[in-house]
Amino acid sequence: MPSAIIIIDKAPYGCENALSGIYVALAAMEKNIDTDVLLIGEGVYAALKNQRSEKSIHYPSVGELIYSLFPNANLYVYAKSLIEKSIEYEDLIEIAELIEDKSLLEILESKNHVLKI
Repeated sequence: MPSAIIIIDKAPYGCENALSGIYVALAAMEKNIDTDVLLIGEGVYAALKNQRSEKSIHYPSVGELIYSLFPNANLYVYAKSLIEKSIEYEDLIEIAELIEDKSLLEILESKNHVLKI
């Protein structure tokens, strides 16, 4: 079975990368591609709980869209990025799975395709 991981490293608001990356993942899943999403760098902000972008900046909530991945895709969040951004794991949505360097390497090596959005 083909597989892919979508890497999102940009903040969820101010550019289309996070929103587009999630839509690419959903489209790949529709084509029966085993797809996961990795949030790294500023992309980790996409996994924060209780986002209210519709009211404040009139932009669709990336946080709500991420739930569309579950249960068919994994949402990985790179632990070092959380530390760099001073974000606690408890501040993330419940489907976020924290990964360290070793797991990151294993996940990347296990996929047929790696797409950085």
